[in-house]
Amino acid sequence: MKPSFELEITDQENRRKAFRVETGGKVKMGIAGKQVSLLDVSESGVAFETEEILSGIIEDAVIVFETRKKYRLKPKLKVTFCRDGRCGAEFVGLSERAHMALSELVVQLQKARIRYELERQRMEDGA
Repeated sequence: MKPSFELEITDQENRRKAFRVETGGKVKMGIAGKQVSLLDVSESGVAFETEEILSGIIEDAVIVFETRKKYRLKPKLKVTFCRDGRCGAEFVGLSERAHMALSELVVQLQKARIRYELERQRMEDGA
């Protein structure tokens, strides 16, 4: 019998119209040479924490991660909200290659989250 579990997605998480996944420190992001704390990523955008108040278009962002190979993306971001140290931004004009790399990253992180949830459920069930 397969274990069952649900991944709850709040309205806040679903606002981006793409599955968001926490990065667990496996993805680094910087803006204007300063590291920001990346909260989550999806195929269409990011959420992060910063001391800066940001708005408009950000052209000096860098996102670094590794799936089957190392990636260093320089996406253009459109800030959708920024308050209380938390900001959200959508990717603007991503290349097909960058989009595919982000898709691969999201799937990899989703699989890790599912494995974690299965293991947690197994531990709770005393297996």
